[in-house]
Amino acid sequence: MNLQRRVKDLFLLLAFCASAYAAEPLKPPEQFRGYYITFMRMPLWGLPEWKDAFDCFEEDRVNTVILWTGGGFRSKKFPITWEYNREHKNVQHDFLRELIDYAHAKKIRVLLGFTPFGYDGVNQFTITHPELKARKADGSPVDEFGIHCWGWSLCPSRDASQQFMLGYAREMIFDFYPNADGLMIESSDYNVCRCSECSTNYYQREFSFVRKISDELWSKKPEATIFVYPHYFSGQKVNQGTAIESQAAQLPFDRRWSLVFTPHSAHFEPDLIAKASSSIFSNEGLSLGTPTLIHDGIQTARSMGVTGYIPSLEPFSYLMTRQEFRTGGPGKRTKPLGFDWLADGQMPLRELPVRLLRFAYREYSDNPKLSDADFHRKVAVEFFNSSSNLDAVDDLLFLQSCINLNRDWTWSSPLVDPALFQKRCENEKWKADHLEDCSHRLIRLKTISQRYTDSTNLNATSMRTIANYICRRWGKTNSSELLLPR
Repeated sequence: MNLQRRVKDLFLLLAFCASAYAAEPLKPPEQFRGYYITFMRMPLWGLPEWKDAFDCFEEDRVNTVILWTGGGFRSKKFPITWEYNREHKNVQHDFLRELIDYAHAKKIRVLLGFTPFGYDGVNQFTITHPELKARKADGSPVDEFGIHCWGWSLCPSRDASQQFMLGYAREMIFDFYPNADGLMIESSDYNVCRCSECSTNYYQREFSFVRKISDELWSKKPEATIFVYPHYFSGQKVNQGTAIESQAAQLPFDRRWSLVFTPHSAHFEPDLIAKASSSIFSNEGLSLGTPTLIHDGIQTARSMGVTGYIPSLEPFSYLMTRQEFRTGGPGKRTKPLGFDWLADGQMPLRELPVRLLRFAYREYSDNPKLSDADFHRKVAVEFFNSSSNLDAVDDLLFLQSCINLNRDWTWSSPLVDPALFQKRCENEKWKADHLEDCSHRLIRLKTISQRYTDSTNLNATSMRTIANYICRRWGKTNSSELLLPR
């Protein structure tokens, strides 16, 4: 009798739990939490630096890292793809397979990234095969294009282009890094071919390669994750209203693909999200953003029902060969994340401004509903050992916002580089209110550089050091203000 009663009570308890669980609204599972990193544009890091980076990622509790690998490995079949990147430590020593094993020991999966028929590595093939260059609508070759790796996109309607693309991708996936967990195939969005065969069918032509390489990878590794953009399935305009507008295809979608959505070229498609078993949102994140941007990115991903937020974390360190992003020129080495105070090759991920962003990513990922006040208190404890030290938190948040103010992908904030400030002020005709804001920021940075002189807290000391570096660059005009270009 007692046994029957216990069984009945157990069933009642299970029924209650089931009803309570059903009443709780389901949240999209966070299958992907991590960073998008342009491995090929970081030539100065060797295996020790990359292991240190993955130690940081483990601290951030990430489970996925996308390493954009095209152009960053020593292809045997197509050496032209890495010739431009000879100083890259992985091109010299090929340590990526070992690094992937290191990531796996930390339960972090690694996906290899590249763009079909364009961008780093791939766009070099047209140097030796100019007949494969993508074409404009008038039949002339597309313009040379790139970041670090300058070249010409390929026409995907040419059999030779398809064969090259398959050969290059196969070599990367199957010969060099078979221990990787999958791919991120980043659709072409600039300089797409508009020849008579591609015309409005460009993404259909690109998809031929995507479908084939996906099937080949899944046949060898059924559990592989493959991220693709919605340009093959949505039927929508890509880069609508711009000079590079193109038409997406509307092809059958395989649920094994995971989808990528971005603010700049791959907008959310609710119908596709519903079909996909997994999807991510990616934005400029830790590369150009602030804690607020990261919080917004996480909330956007959750609200749209995608299953992960993988923001950009791109500490470029390559040597420029030409002008990029409005200013600069040959001979200038990019400083990771715009940290001009770093020595070449120095690890940026443990510098104070990016540690704040990594902390924001970690905390907001754990709790997307975290209020600003609670986040500030957490920052105070993490960085200044006291939940009440909110003035120091305000200074840290302010300093980080200055580091990324008006920054672009390859250059520091003009606030950190007076010469760059002068050029952009003149070229972009900055208005008086923006100059006034910059002036106020520099005055406050000067205050920060003096406020923590006697502090024994290492983060306060680092904050003072960075602020002092910026102020010394500008020089002093008097005791209350810093020089601004007129």
